[in-house]
Amino acid sequence: MDFSKDSIAVKSLTNTLKTNKLSHAYLIVGEDSLYSDEFILQFVKAIFCLKNKDKDFFSCEECKNCKSINHDNYIDFYKISSNTSIKKEDIQILKSDLSVKSFYGKKIYWIKDIEKMTEQAANSILKFLEEPEENIIAILSCKNSSSILPTIISRCQQVKLVGKSENKITEDNKELEEIFFEFLDKNSKKIHLGNIYLLEKLKTKEDIVPFFLYASEKISYSYGADLSLLEIENISNVQEKILSAISDINSNVSAILVLEKFLFSIVVDGNNLEFLRRGR
Repeated sequence: MDFSKDSIAVKSLTNTLKTNKLSHAYLIVGEDSLYSDEFILQFVKAIFCLKNKDKDFFSCEECKNCKSINHDNYIDFYKISSNTSIKKEDIQILKSDLSVKSFYGKKIYWIKDIEKMTEQAANSILKFLEEPEENIIAILSCKNSSSILPTIISRCQQVKLVGKSENKITEDNKELEEIFFEFLDKNSKKIHLGNIYLLEKLKTKEDIVPFFLYASEKISYSYGADLSLLEIENISNVQEKILSAISDINSNVSAILVLEKFLFSIVVDGNNLEFLRRGR
């Protein structure tokens, strides 16, 4: 990912890395969620990367720490995200996890889309920010800070991003749209027909990445008040698989293997993909 458009943010964070003066809390504000997510993960990896000896805004992507972060299983990095709302109970669980001694010296927690926090959750995290613990770094992210409590903003170093995801799908990409909905049509008849069709159509990373990004965008149209808990669980499960696939490809895992794994997991878990038709 190219972060050159946010050179001011990169220079500022690089300076804090080099001087070892990391803030106890950061508020990352960016309209493009995918871009913001990549920026935050790059920052986290820069902190933990075993080969980042010069303390730059850099990650080697090869050491065990970088790989663990990319696969969302690094022991000292915690993330809270939700498709509905972030509750006080989520913050309490986070506080309990953070009470365990750090394995490598620092712990980082990331609360994504903090505008989704309930009032109780916001007050709970505010108390945590008011009394920061040593070697614990908070990263909060949102699209627009206007909906965030001013008291939370005042306790964070704010970083505003202007960049966009390199792989943003354009509305006029008709060929991809046709492949996507043909896949859904065949999948609705027999799953294996949809899978065979997609594997025949998408054979390179340049084909597969836009497919997953397009699917990720379609999910934003999928939530509504009329959904049952079972439907929400199905959508969340598919969303998790798509985001995991994008992360794996960004970590240089073979794109075709990632696609095959995604399709296989859809079959095994019996996920219904019909909700992806919404917003066409």
